[in-house]
Amino acid sequence: MKKFLSWLALLFGLIYFFVETWYHLSYNQSCLALTADYISVFLLIFSGVVNLRSKQAFGLLCGAWGYTSCIMYRAFIWRIESQYLEAHEESIVKILVIAIIISFSAFIISFIKSIPKKR
Repeated sequence: MKKFLSWLALLFGLIYFFVETWYHLSYNQSCLALTADYISVFLLIFSGVVNLRSKQAFGLLCGAWGYTSCIMYRAFIWRIESQYLEAHEESIVKILVIAIIISFSAFIISFIKSIPKKR
């Protein structure tokens, strides 16, 4: 399961990078919002690589998934609470639902797996 979550983090991070870059260039997203998203991308890719190379870096992966799920959730809530959604935002909401399900599930699994076991 640890290797799977690491590879999932790498794949999710790469997809997330390209989608956020496309969204930023297409809809003139603020650089502050893009920075928060790029932090998430960096954490996913960095923790995925480190966890594949080390057996003791699972907490780092848990933190990356936790941060990513929070960013996804906040983006989703911001759009749902908005009084006016443009047509492209409705499709983004659907993508965010899938991203929340994946990232939150990965966070919960990595959180449970990172709890130290008694010896």
